[in-house]
Amino acid sequence: MAKTFVLFLLAYSAISLTAQQYSHGDPSNEEQLMLEMINRARANPTEEGIRLMDTDDPRVLSAYSFFNINKAATKQAFTTYAQKPPLAFHPSLITAAKGHSADMDANNFQGHNSSNGDDLGKRYSAVGYASQGTYGENVAAYSESVWHGHCGLNVDWGAQNQIDLGHRTNIMNIKGYLFTEIGIGILINDQGLQSGHVGPYVITQDFGFRSVRYITGVVYRDKNSNGFYDIGEGLAGVKIQPSRGSAFAVTSTSGGYAIPFSTPGSVSVTASEGGLAAPVVKSVDFNGDNVKLDFIPALSTPGAITLSAPANGAVAQPLTIALSWIVTPLADSYEWQIATTQTFTPASIVASGTSANGTASASVGKCNTKYYWRVRGVNGIGNGTWSSINTFTTGGKLPTSTTGTSPKGEQFVDSKEMIKFVWTASNDATSYHVRIKNTTAPFAVVYEDTACIGLSKEIPISSIGSGSFMWECRGKNTCGSGGWSTPVAFYLTITDVIESVENGWGMSVAPHPVSDNSVVVVTSPSDATITMTISDLTGASHVIGTYNITAGATSLPLSSAMPMASGVYVLRVEQSGVVVSRIRLVVSR
Repeated sequence: MAKTFVLFLLAYSAISLTAQQYSHGDPSNEEQLMLEMINRARANPTEEGIRLMDTDDPRVLSAYSFFNINKAATKQAFTTYAQKPPLAFHPSLITAAKGHSADMDANNFQGHNSSNGDDLGKRYSAVGYASQGTYGENVAAYSESVWHGHCGLNVDWGAQNQIDLGHRTNIMNIKGYLFTEIGIGILINDQGLQSGHVGPYVITQDFGFRSVRYITGVVYRDKNSNGFYDIGEGLAGVKIQPSRGSAFAVTSTSGGYAIPFSTPGSVSVTASEGGLAAPVVKSVDFNGDNVKLDFIPALSTPGAITLSAPANGAVAQPLTIALSWIVTPLADSYEWQIATTQTFTPASIVASGTSANGTASASVGKCNTKYYWRVRGVNGIGNGTWSSINTFTTGGKLPTSTTGTSPKGEQFVDSKEMIKFVWTASNDATSYHVRIKNTTAPFAVVYEDTACIGLSKEIPISSIGSGSFMWECRGKNTCGSGGWSTPVAFYLTITDVIESVENGWGMSVAPHPVSDNSVVVVTSPSDATITMTISDLTGASHVIGTYNITAGATSLPLSSAMPMASGVYVLRVEQSGVVVSRIRLVVSR
Protein backbone atom coordinates (compact mmCIF):
# COMPACT_ATOMS: atom_id res chain seq x y z
CA MET A 1 0.00 0.00 0.00
CA ALA A 2 1.22 3.51 -0.72
CA LYS A 3 0.15 6.93 0.36
CA THR A 4 1.50 10.33 -0.66
CA PHE A 5 0.78 13.66 0.98
CA VAL A 6 1.54 17.09 -0.55
CA LEU A 7 2.08 20.14 1.64
CA PHE A 8 2.88 23.73 0.71
CA LEU A 9 6.54 23.85 -0.28
CA LEU A 10 8.49 26.16 2.01
CA ALA A 11 11.49 28.16 0.91
CA TYR A 12 14.87 26.58 1.54
CA SER A 13 16.42 27.72 4.79
CA ALA A 14 20.13 27.87 5.40
CA ILE A 15 21.50 25.02 7.49
CA SER A 16 23.51 25.97 10.51
CA LEU A 17 26.17 23.45 11.29
CA THR A 18 28.70 23.25 14.03
CA ALA A 19 31.76 21.06 13.99
CA GLN A 20 30.18 17.81 15.05
CA GLN A 21 29.50 14.24 14.14
CA TYR A 22 26.21 13.62 12.39
CA SER A 23 24.35 10.31 12.66
CA HIS A 24 21.69 9.13 10.24
CA GLY A 25 20.55 6.54 12.81
CA ASP A 26 21.33 2.87 13.04
CA PRO A 27 19.51 0.99 10.28
CA SER A 28 19.76 -2.78 10.18
CA ASN A 29 21.61 -4.65 7.45
CA GLU A 30 18.28 -5.39 5.75
CA GLU A 31 17.18 -1.75 5.94
CA GLN A 32 20.49 -0.55 4.52
CA LEU A 33 20.21 -3.11 1.71
CA MET A 34 16.73 -1.86 0.79
CA LEU A 35 17.99 1.75 0.66
CA GLU A 36 20.81 0.63 -1.63
CA MET A 37 18.24 -0.99 -3.95
CA ILE A 38 16.09 2.15 -3.92
CA ASN A 39 19.03 4.46 -4.67
CA ARG A 40 20.26 2.13 -7.41
CA ALA A 41 16.82 2.32 -9.01
CA ARG A 42 16.72 6.14 -8.75
CA ALA A 43 20.22 6.42 -10.24
CA ASN A 44 19.43 4.30 -13.30
CA PRO A 45 15.71 3.53 -13.76
CA THR A 46 16.21 1.75 -17.10
CA GLU A 47 18.65 -0.79 -15.68
CA GLU A 48 16.48 -1.31 -12.62
CA GLY A 49 13.49 -2.06 -14.84
CA ILE A 50 15.49 -4.76 -16.59
CA ARG A 51 16.76 -6.09 -13.24
CA LEU A 52 13.24 -6.22 -11.82
CA MET A 53 11.73 -7.97 -14.81
CA ASP A 54 14.56 -10.41 -15.50
CA THR A 55 14.90 -11.70 -11.95
CA ASP A 56 15.04 -15.44 -11.43
CA ASP A 57 13.68 -15.29 -7.86
CA PRO A 58 10.90 -17.94 -7.90
CA ARG A 59 8.79 -16.12 -5.29
CA VAL A 60 8.92 -12.87 -7.27
CA LEU A 61 8.16 -14.67 -10.55
CA SER A 62 5.18 -16.36 -8.89
CA ALA A 63 3.85 -12.97 -7.83
CA TYR A 64 4.36 -11.56 -11.34
CA SER A 65 2.33 -14.45 -12.71
CA PHE A 66 -0.40 -14.15 -10.07
CA PHE A 67 -0.81 -10.40 -10.61
CA ASN A 68 -0.50 -10.62 -14.42
CA ILE A 69 2.47 -8.25 -14.62
CA ASN A 70 3.28 -7.24 -18.19
CA LYS A 71 7.05 -7.49 -18.13
CA ALA A 72 7.67 -5.79 -21.45
CA ALA A 73 5.44 -2.84 -20.58
CA THR A 74 7.06 -2.49 -17.16
CA LYS A 75 10.55 -2.47 -18.67
CA GLN A 76 9.42 0.19 -21.13
CA ALA A 77 7.91 2.32 -18.38
CA PHE A 78 11.19 2.37 -16.44
CA THR A 79 13.02 3.72 -19.52
CA THR A 80 10.87 6.85 -19.34
CA TYR A 81 11.74 7.80 -15.77
CA ALA A 82 14.30 10.48 -15.06
CA GLN A 83 17.28 9.89 -12.83
CA LYS A 84 16.71 11.15 -9.29
CA PRO A 85 19.18 12.02 -6.51
CA PRO A 86 19.72 9.40 -3.80
CA LEU A 87 17.72 9.36 -0.59
CA ALA A 88 19.49 9.72 2.75
CA PHE A 89 18.42 8.03 5.95
CA HIS A 90 16.98 10.32 8.62
CA PRO A 91 16.99 8.98 12.19
CA SER A 92 13.44 10.22 12.98
CA LEU A 93 12.04 8.62 9.84
CA ILE A 94 13.78 5.35 10.74
CA THR A 95 12.14 5.52 14.17
CA ALA A 96 8.73 6.16 12.59
CA ALA A 97 9.12 3.32 10.06
CA LYS A 98 10.36 0.79 12.62
CA GLY A 99 7.52 1.71 14.96
CA HIS A 100 4.87 1.23 12.27
CA SER A 101 6.29 -2.14 11.19
CA ALA A 102 6.26 -3.26 14.82
CA ASP A 103 2.65 -2.07 15.15
CA MET A 104 1.57 -3.99 12.03
CA ASP A 105 3.27 -7.12 13.35
CA ALA A 106 1.86 -6.83 16.86
CA ASN A 107 -1.68 -6.18 15.64
CA ASN A 108 -1.56 -8.26 12.44
CA PHE A 109 -2.60 -5.69 9.85
CA GLN A 110 -1.30 -3.89 6.78
CA GLY A 111 -2.19 -0.24 6.43
CA HIS A 112 -1.15 3.38 6.84
CA ASN A 113 -3.09 4.23 9.97
CA SER A 114 -1.71 2.95 13.25
CA SER A 115 -3.66 0.49 15.36
CA ASN A 116 -4.61 3.46 17.55
CA GLY A 117 -5.89 5.45 14.55
CA ASP A 118 -2.92 7.77 14.07
CA ASP A 119 -2.30 8.71 10.45
CA LEU A 120 1.11 9.29 8.89
CA GLY A 121 1.16 12.99 9.81
CA LYS A 122 0.61 12.24 13.49
CA ARG A 123 3.26 9.53 13.46
CA TYR A 124 5.76 11.95 11.88
CA SER A 125 4.88 14.56 14.48
CA ALA A 126 5.33 12.03 17.25
CA VAL A 127 8.99 11.46 16.24
CA GLY A 128 9.64 15.19 15.70
CA TYR A 129 9.89 15.09 11.92
CA ALA A 130 8.39 17.97 9.93
CA SER A 131 8.49 17.57 6.16
CA GLN A 132 8.74 20.82 4.21
CA GLY A 133 6.79 19.59 1.25
CA THR A 134 5.64 16.16 0.25
CA TYR A 135 5.77 13.13 2.45
CA GLY A 136 4.71 9.57 1.81
CA GLU A 137 4.72 6.00 2.95
CA ASN A 138 4.92 2.52 1.45
CA VAL A 139 4.06 -0.64 3.36
CA ALA A 140 4.53 -4.26 2.33
CA ALA A 141 3.66 -6.40 5.33
CA TYR A 142 3.71 -9.76 3.52
CA SER A 143 7.14 -9.65 1.88
CA GLU A 144 9.26 -12.78 1.54
CA SER A 145 12.65 -11.05 1.51
CA VAL A 146 14.19 -7.61 1.06
CA TRP A 147 14.36 -8.16 -2.71
CA HIS A 148 10.80 -9.51 -2.78
CA GLY A 149 9.61 -6.39 -0.95
CA HIS A 150 11.57 -4.10 -3.25
CA CYS A 151 10.09 -5.80 -6.32
CA GLY A 152 6.57 -5.68 -4.92
CA LEU A 153 6.73 -1.98 -4.12
CA ASN A 154 8.62 -0.76 -7.21
CA VAL A 155 6.76 -2.94 -9.70
CA ASP A 156 3.58 -2.14 -7.74
CA TRP A 157 1.94 -5.52 -8.28
CA GLY A 158 -1.78 -5.74 -7.63
CA ALA A 159 -4.68 -4.71 -9.89
CA GLN A 160 -5.30 -1.25 -8.43
CA ASN A 161 -1.62 -0.72 -7.69
CA GLN A 162 -0.85 -1.18 -11.39
CA ILE A 163 -3.26 1.66 -12.11
CA ASP A 164 -2.18 4.02 -9.31
CA LEU A 165 1.55 3.22 -9.18
CA GLY A 166 1.65 4.92 -5.79
CA HIS A 167 4.51 2.86 -4.38
CA ARG A 168 6.62 3.32 -7.51
CA THR A 169 5.86 7.04 -7.47
CA ASN A 170 7.18 7.36 -3.93
CA ILE A 171 10.35 5.36 -4.69
CA MET A 172 11.16 6.77 -8.16
CA ASN A 173 9.59 10.28 -7.78
CA ILE A 174 8.05 9.97 -11.24
CA LYS A 175 5.74 12.91 -10.59
CA GLY A 176 6.59 16.54 -9.93
CA TYR A 177 7.72 16.40 -6.32
CA LEU A 178 10.97 15.17 -4.82
CA PHE A 179 11.82 13.18 -1.70
CA THR A 180 15.23 13.67 -0.09
CA GLU A 181 15.05 11.64 3.13
CA ILE A 182 13.79 8.20 4.06
CA GLY A 183 13.31 5.88 6.97
CA ILE A 184 12.93 2.13 6.51
CA GLY A 185 11.70 -0.31 9.11
CA ILE A 186 11.99 -4.05 8.42
CA LEU A 187 10.75 -6.54 10.99
CA ILE A 188 11.40 -10.25 10.41
CA ASN A 189 9.02 -12.55 12.27
CA ASP A 190 9.17 -15.95 10.50
CA GLN A 191 5.41 -15.85 9.85
CA GLY A 192 3.41 -14.91 6.76
CA LEU A 193 0.27 -15.59 4.75
CA GLN A 194 0.29 -19.32 5.38
CA SER A 195 0.15 -18.71 9.12
CA GLY A 196 -2.55 -16.04 8.81
CA HIS A 197 -0.17 -13.34 10.00
CA VAL A 198 1.81 -10.55 8.42
CA GLY A 199 5.39 -11.43 7.55
CA PRO A 200 7.88 -12.94 7.26
CA TYR A 201 9.25 -9.48 6.31
CA VAL A 202 7.11 -6.57 7.51
CA ILE A 203 8.32 -3.48 5.65
CA THR A 204 7.58 0.22 6.05
CA GLN A 205 9.19 2.98 3.95
CA ASP A 206 8.65 6.55 5.19
CA PHE A 207 9.61 9.42 2.87
CA GLY A 208 10.20 13.10 3.59
CA PHE A 209 11.53 16.34 2.18
CA ARG A 210 13.48 19.09 3.91
CA SER A 211 15.94 21.77 2.80
CA VAL A 212 18.93 19.81 4.13
CA ARG A 213 21.05 18.03 1.54
CA TYR A 214 23.55 15.24 2.10
CA ILE A 215 26.63 13.47 0.98
CA THR A 216 25.50 9.93 1.65
CA GLY A 217 26.53 6.39 0.88
CA VAL A 218 27.80 3.15 2.31
CA VAL A 219 31.19 1.67 3.12
CA TYR A 220 31.37 -2.05 2.46
CA ARG A 221 33.73 -4.88 1.72
CA ASP A 222 32.57 -6.57 -1.48
CA LYS A 223 33.13 -10.13 -0.30
CA ASN A 224 31.32 -11.75 -3.23
CA SER A 225 32.73 -9.30 -5.84
CA ASN A 226 29.31 -8.48 -7.28
CA GLY A 227 29.84 -4.73 -7.14
CA PHE A 228 26.87 -4.16 -4.83
CA TYR A 229 26.25 -3.97 -1.10
CA ASP A 230 25.02 -7.20 0.48
CA ILE A 231 24.01 -8.11 4.02
CA GLY A 232 27.05 -8.57 6.21
CA GLU A 233 29.39 -6.53 4.03
CA GLY A 234 28.95 -3.12 5.69
CA LEU A 235 31.90 -1.69 7.60
CA ALA A 236 30.92 0.00 10.84
CA GLY A 237 32.94 2.66 12.64
CA VAL A 238 34.54 4.18 9.53
CA LYS A 239 35.03 7.94 9.83
CA ILE A 240 33.81 9.88 6.76
CA GLN A 241 35.37 13.37 6.68
CA PRO A 242 34.77 15.91 3.87
CA SER A 243 37.64 18.29 3.11
CA ARG A 244 35.35 21.21 3.87
CA GLY A 245 32.19 21.79 5.81
CA SER A 246 31.73 21.41 9.53
CA ALA A 247 30.18 17.96 9.82
CA PHE A 248 31.51 14.44 9.55
CA ALA A 249 30.00 11.00 10.03
CA VAL A 250 30.95 7.60 11.37
CA THR A 251 29.36 4.68 9.56
CA SER A 252 26.57 2.94 11.46
CA THR A 253 26.36 -0.77 12.23
CA SER A 254 25.32 -1.66 8.68
CA GLY A 255 27.97 0.53 7.04
CA GLY A 256 25.93 3.51 5.87
CA TYR A 257 26.38 7.22 6.55
CA ALA A 258 24.99 10.66 5.73
CA ILE A 259 26.63 14.08 6.14
CA PRO A 260 24.65 17.34 5.87
CA PHE A 261 26.37 19.49 3.22
CA SER A 262 25.57 22.84 1.63
CA THR A 263 28.41 24.39 -0.38
CA PRO A 264 28.44 23.52 -4.12
CA GLY A 265 31.61 22.42 -5.82
CA SER A 266 34.13 19.62 -5.74
CA VAL A 267 34.94 18.13 -2.35
CA SER A 268 37.39 15.46 -1.24
CA VAL A 269 36.05 12.93 1.19
CA THR A 270 38.28 10.66 3.29
CA ALA A 271 37.24 7.33 4.78
CA SER A 272 39.49 6.19 7.62
CA GLU A 273 39.60 4.10 10.79
CA GLY A 274 37.01 1.41 11.39
CA GLY A 275 39.43 -1.35 10.48
CA LEU A 276 40.51 0.10 7.15
CA ALA A 277 44.10 -0.81 6.41
CA ALA A 278 44.69 2.74 5.11
CA PRO A 279 42.60 5.88 4.50
CA VAL A 280 40.65 6.00 1.23
CA VAL A 281 40.14 9.39 -0.44
CA LYS A 282 37.54 10.08 -3.13
CA SER A 283 36.24 13.27 -4.76
CA VAL A 284 32.67 14.18 -5.56
CA ASP A 285 30.91 17.19 -7.09
CA PHE A 286 28.19 18.61 -4.89
CA ASN A 287 25.59 20.57 -6.84
CA GLY A 288 22.90 21.24 -4.24
CA ASP A 289 21.19 17.84 -4.42
CA ASN A 290 21.92 14.72 -2.40
CA VAL A 291 24.95 12.93 -3.79
CA LYS A 292 25.96 9.33 -3.23
CA LEU A 293 29.55 8.41 -2.50
CA ASP A 294 30.33 4.79 -1.65
CA PHE A 295 33.64 3.46 -0.39
CA ILE A 296 34.62 -0.08 -1.33
CA PRO A 297 38.07 -0.71 0.16
CA ALA A 298 40.33 -2.95 -1.85
CA LEU A 299 40.25 -6.46 -0.50
CA SER A 300 43.05 -6.84 2.02
CA THR A 301 43.89 -8.69 5.18
CA PRO A 302 42.55 -7.21 8.43
CA GLY A 303 44.55 -4.58 10.27
CA ALA A 304 45.91 -4.91 13.78
CA ILE A 305 43.44 -5.72 16.55
CA THR A 306 43.16 -3.71 19.77
CA LEU A 307 42.95 -5.88 22.91
CA SER A 308 40.40 -4.97 25.59
CA ALA A 309 40.31 -7.37 28.53
CA PRO A 310 41.91 -8.44 30.71
CA ALA A 311 43.71 -5.13 31.01
CA ASN A 312 47.38 -5.26 30.17
CA GLY A 313 49.31 -6.30 33.26
CA ALA A 314 46.22 -7.50 35.15
CA VAL A 315 46.98 -9.66 38.19
CA ALA A 316 45.10 -12.20 40.32
CA GLN A 317 43.28 -13.50 37.24
CA PRO A 318 41.34 -16.80 37.30
CA LEU A 319 42.66 -19.92 35.60
CA THR A 320 39.70 -19.74 33.20
CA ILE A 321 40.32 -16.38 31.58
CA ALA A 322 37.82 -14.32 29.53
CA LEU A 323 39.46 -12.51 26.61
CA SER A 324 37.95 -9.66 24.60
CA TRP A 325 39.10 -7.31 21.86
CA ILE A 326 37.73 -4.66 19.50
CA VAL A 327 36.39 -6.25 16.33
CA THR A 328 37.31 -5.00 12.87
CA PRO A 329 34.88 -5.09 9.94
CA LEU A 330 37.61 -6.50 7.71
CA ALA A 331 37.87 -9.72 9.74
CA ASP A 332 35.64 -12.72 9.20
CA SER A 333 37.06 -14.45 12.28
CA TYR A 334 39.83 -14.06 14.83
CA GLU A 335 42.77 -16.21 15.91
CA TRP A 336 44.02 -15.92 19.49
CA GLN A 337 46.95 -17.36 21.43
CA ILE A 338 48.10 -17.48 25.06
CA ALA A 339 51.71 -18.38 25.86
CA THR A 340 54.18 -18.44 28.71
CA THR A 341 56.76 -16.48 26.68
CA GLN A 342 56.38 -13.34 24.61
CA THR A 343 58.03 -15.04 21.64
CA PHE A 344 55.06 -17.45 21.35
CA THR A 345 57.21 -20.42 20.46
CA PRO A 346 55.09 -23.53 19.82
CA ALA A 347 56.20 -25.12 23.09
CA SER A 348 55.18 -22.03 25.08
CA ILE A 349 51.61 -21.75 23.73
CA VAL A 350 49.23 -23.10 26.37
CA ALA A 351 45.91 -22.19 24.72
CA SER A 352 44.78 -21.06 21.27
CA GLY A 353 41.67 -20.99 19.14
CA THR A 354 39.44 -19.07 16.76
CA SER A 355 36.42 -16.87 17.42
CA ALA A 356 33.71 -15.43 15.22
CA ASN A 357 33.42 -12.34 17.39
CA GLY A 358 35.45 -10.30 19.84
CA THR A 359 35.50 -12.73 22.75
CA ALA A 360 37.04 -16.02 23.78
CA SER A 361 37.44 -18.11 26.92
CA ALA A 362 40.51 -20.18 27.72
CA SER A 363 41.87 -22.31 30.54
CA VAL A 364 45.47 -21.84 31.56
CA GLY A 365 47.29 -24.35 33.69
CA LYS A 366 49.07 -22.64 36.53
CA CYS A 367 48.41 -20.24 39.39
CA ASN A 368 50.67 -17.27 40.06
CA THR A 369 51.99 -17.41 36.52
CA LYS A 370 52.50 -14.63 33.97
CA TYR A 371 50.94 -15.24 30.56
CA TYR A 372 51.16 -13.40 27.24
CA TRP A 373 48.27 -13.16 24.74
CA ARG A 374 47.58 -11.75 21.28
CA VAL A 375 44.90 -11.75 18.57
CA ARG A 376 44.79 -11.30 14.80
CA GLY A 377 41.97 -11.00 12.29
CA VAL A 378 41.44 -13.48 9.49
CA ASN A 379 39.50 -13.13 6.23
CA GLY A 380 39.41 -14.67 2.78
CA ILE A 381 42.54 -12.84 1.75
CA GLY A 382 44.59 -14.16 4.64
CA ASN A 383 45.76 -13.46 8.17
CA GLY A 384 46.07 -9.95 9.50
CA THR A 385 48.91 -8.73 11.66
CA TRP A 386 49.07 -9.79 15.28
CA SER A 387 47.91 -7.32 17.87
CA SER A 388 50.29 -5.86 20.41
CA ILE A 389 51.09 -8.38 23.14
CA ASN A 390 49.35 -7.98 26.49
CA THR A 391 50.04 -9.85 29.71
CA PHE A 392 48.07 -11.10 32.70
CA THR A 393 49.10 -12.99 35.82
CA THR A 394 46.98 -15.65 37.45
CA GLY A 395 46.26 -15.70 41.16
CA GLY A 396 45.56 -18.49 43.63
CA LYS A 397 47.61 -20.60 46.09
CA LEU A 398 48.58 -24.25 46.32
CA PRO A 399 47.01 -26.17 49.21
CA THR A 400 48.89 -26.39 52.49
CA SER A 401 50.08 -29.74 53.85
CA THR A 402 47.83 -32.23 55.61
CA THR A 403 48.44 -34.98 58.19
CA GLY A 404 47.20 -38.57 58.11
CA THR A 405 45.56 -39.51 61.41
CA SER A 406 44.26 -43.07 60.90
CA PRO A 407 44.74 -45.94 60.37
CA LYS A 408 48.04 -46.37 62.19
CA GLY A 409 49.79 -49.51 63.38
CA GLU A 410 48.31 -53.02 63.36
CA GLN A 411 44.73 -53.36 62.17
CA PHE A 412 42.60 -56.51 62.44
CA VAL A 413 39.98 -56.43 59.72
CA ASP A 414 37.32 -58.49 58.07
CA SER A 415 37.86 -59.09 54.35
CA LYS A 416 34.32 -57.88 53.62
CA GLU A 417 34.71 -54.66 55.58
CA MET A 418 35.82 -51.13 54.69
CA ILE A 419 38.73 -49.41 56.38
CA LYS A 420 38.40 -45.67 56.95
CA PHE A 421 41.33 -43.35 56.23
CA VAL A 422 41.18 -39.95 57.94
CA TRP A 423 43.35 -36.84 57.52
CA THR A 424 43.44 -33.21 58.67
CA ALA A 425 42.19 -30.31 56.55
CA SER A 426 44.47 -28.58 54.06
CA ASN A 427 43.94 -24.84 53.57
CA ASP A 428 42.71 -23.93 50.04
CA ALA A 429 42.18 -27.59 49.11
CA THR A 430 39.03 -28.48 47.17
CA SER A 431 39.80 -32.21 46.99
CA TYR A 432 42.42 -34.71 48.15
CA HIS A 433 44.66 -37.34 46.66
CA VAL A 434 45.10 -40.47 48.81
CA ARG A 435 47.44 -43.33 47.95
CA ILE A 436 48.57 -46.55 49.68
CA LYS A 437 51.92 -48.24 49.03
CA ASN A 438 53.41 -51.49 50.21
CA THR A 439 56.50 -51.29 52.39
CA THR A 440 58.66 -53.49 50.21
CA ALA A 441 60.85 -51.90 47.55
CA PRO A 442 60.05 -50.58 45.00
CA PHE A 443 57.14 -49.47 47.21
CA ALA A 444 54.46 -49.98 44.57
CA VAL A 445 51.12 -48.17 44.88
CA VAL A 446 48.42 -50.72 45.69
CA TYR A 447 45.53 -48.24 45.82
CA GLU A 448 44.90 -44.52 45.16
CA ASP A 449 42.05 -42.07 44.70
CA THR A 450 42.94 -38.72 43.11
CA ALA A 451 39.65 -36.94 43.80
CA CYS A 452 38.55 -37.54 47.39
CA ILE A 453 36.04 -35.04 48.72
CA GLY A 454 36.07 -34.30 52.45
CA LEU A 455 38.49 -35.44 55.13
CA SER A 456 38.03 -39.20 55.00
CA LYS A 457 37.78 -42.09 52.59
CA GLU A 458 36.42 -45.59 53.19
CA ILE A 459 38.30 -48.16 51.14
CA PRO A 460 37.32 -51.84 50.73
CA ILE A 461 39.73 -54.25 52.41
CA SER A 462 39.58 -56.31 49.23
CA SER A 463 41.22 -53.38 47.34
CA ILE A 464 44.27 -53.47 49.63
CA GLY A 465 44.87 -57.01 50.93
CA SER A 466 46.79 -58.10 54.00
CA GLY A 467 50.31 -57.09 54.87
CA SER A 468 52.43 -54.09 55.77
CA PHE A 469 51.62 -50.70 54.14
CA MET A 470 52.09 -46.97 54.38
CA TRP A 471 49.68 -44.28 53.21
CA GLU A 472 49.85 -40.55 52.48
CA CYS A 473 47.58 -37.71 51.39
CA ARG A 474 47.83 -34.29 49.75
CA GLY A 475 45.40 -31.44 49.03
CA LYS A 476 44.43 -30.35 45.50
CA ASN A 477 42.80 -27.31 43.85
CA THR A 478 42.79 -25.63 40.45
CA CYS A 479 46.33 -24.42 41.05
CA GLY A 480 47.64 -27.95 41.48
CA SER A 481 48.59 -30.30 44.32
CA GLY A 482 50.17 -29.54 47.68
CA GLY A 483 52.94 -31.60 49.22
CA TRP A 484 52.44 -35.17 50.39
CA SER A 485 51.78 -35.77 54.07
CA THR A 486 54.30 -37.73 56.14
CA PRO A 487 53.73 -41.44 55.33
CA VAL A 488 51.78 -43.35 57.98
CA ALA A 489 52.63 -47.07 58.48
CA PHE A 490 49.95 -49.67 59.19
CA TYR A 491 49.64 -53.46 59.08
CA LEU A 492 46.46 -55.23 57.97
CA THR A 493 45.61 -58.65 59.41
CA ILE A 494 42.59 -60.11 57.69
CA THR A 495 40.83 -62.29 60.24
CA ASP A 496 38.10 -64.11 58.38
CA VAL A 497 39.76 -65.43 55.29
CA ILE A 498 38.26 -68.86 54.56
CA GLU A 499 41.13 -71.30 54.10
CA SER A 500 39.05 -74.21 52.90
CA VAL A 501 35.37 -75.06 52.77
CA GLU A 502 33.76 -78.30 51.67
CA ASN A 503 30.44 -78.08 49.87
CA GLY A 504 27.71 -77.05 52.24
CA TRP A 505 30.03 -76.38 55.21
CA GLY A 506 30.79 -72.99 56.71
CA MET A 507 32.01 -71.34 59.89
CA SER A 508 32.04 -67.87 61.49
CA VAL A 509 33.04 -66.39 64.86
CA ALA A 510 31.31 -63.52 66.67
CA PRO A 511 32.19 -61.30 68.27
CA HIS A 512 35.50 -60.99 66.55
CA PRO A 513 38.38 -60.48 67.46
CA VAL A 514 37.81 -63.30 69.88
CA SER A 515 36.76 -62.64 73.47
CA ASP A 516 35.70 -65.00 76.29
CA ASN A 517 32.12 -64.68 75.07
CA SER A 518 32.77 -65.47 71.42
CA VAL A 519 30.69 -68.18 69.77
CA VAL A 520 31.50 -70.36 66.77
CA VAL A 521 28.66 -70.91 64.30
CA VAL A 522 29.17 -74.05 62.24
CA THR A 523 27.01 -74.65 59.17
CA SER A 524 26.60 -78.32 58.13
CA PRO A 525 24.83 -79.83 55.11
CA SER A 526 23.64 -82.79 57.25
CA ASP A 527 23.73 -84.28 60.74
CA ALA A 528 27.35 -85.00 61.64
CA THR A 529 29.94 -85.60 64.34
CA ILE A 530 32.69 -83.02 64.19
CA THR A 531 35.92 -82.20 65.99
CA MET A 532 36.93 -78.55 66.46
CA THR A 533 40.66 -77.81 66.77
CA ILE A 534 42.57 -74.54 67.17
CA SER A 535 46.22 -74.00 66.18
CA ASP A 536 48.58 -71.06 66.59
CA LEU A 537 50.99 -69.84 63.91
CA THR A 538 53.75 -72.14 65.21
CA GLY A 539 51.60 -75.16 64.43
CA ALA A 540 50.81 -76.05 68.05
CA SER A 541 47.21 -77.21 68.23
CA HIS A 542 44.54 -77.80 70.83
CA VAL A 543 41.32 -79.79 70.47
CA ILE A 544 38.43 -77.73 71.70
CA GLY A 545 35.95 -80.58 71.58
CA THR A 546 33.93 -83.15 69.65
CA TYR A 547 30.29 -82.37 68.94
CA ASN A 548 27.23 -84.00 67.42
CA ILE A 549 25.49 -81.39 65.27
CA THR A 550 22.38 -81.34 63.11
CA ALA A 551 22.00 -80.06 59.56
CA GLY A 552 22.01 -76.25 59.36
CA ALA A 553 23.67 -73.75 61.71
CA THR A 554 24.89 -74.83 65.16
CA SER A 555 26.35 -72.45 67.77
CA LEU A 556 29.26 -73.81 69.78
CA PRO A 557 31.16 -71.99 72.58
CA LEU A 558 34.90 -71.49 72.47
CA SER A 559 36.47 -72.99 75.65
CA SER A 560 37.65 -70.29 78.02
CA ALA A 561 40.02 -72.79 79.60
CA MET A 562 42.17 -73.14 76.51
CA PRO A 563 45.45 -71.14 76.35
CA MET A 564 44.34 -68.32 74.07
CA ALA A 565 46.79 -65.44 74.41
CA SER A 566 46.64 -62.48 72.02
CA GLY A 567 47.60 -63.52 68.52
CA VAL A 568 46.49 -65.08 65.25
CA TYR A 569 45.06 -68.62 65.19
CA VAL A 570 43.54 -71.10 62.77
CA LEU A 571 40.27 -72.76 63.72
CA ARG A 572 39.43 -76.07 61.97
CA VAL A 573 36.39 -78.28 61.81
CA GLU A 574 36.97 -81.94 60.89
CA GLN A 575 34.54 -84.74 60.03
CA SER A 576 35.99 -88.26 60.11
CA GLY A 577 39.53 -86.82 59.96
CA VAL A 578 38.77 -84.56 56.96
CA VAL A 579 38.92 -80.76 57.36
CA VAL A 580 35.59 -79.43 56.12
CA SER A 581 36.00 -75.77 57.19
CA ARG A 582 38.88 -73.60 58.31
CA ILE A 583 39.17 -69.90 59.16
CA ARG A 584 41.78 -67.54 60.55
CA LEU A 585 40.88 -65.61 63.69
CA VAL A 586 42.45 -63.10 66.06
CA VAL A 587 42.52 -63.11 69.84
CA SER A 588 43.01 -59.75 71.49
CA ARG A 589 43.59 -59.66 75.29
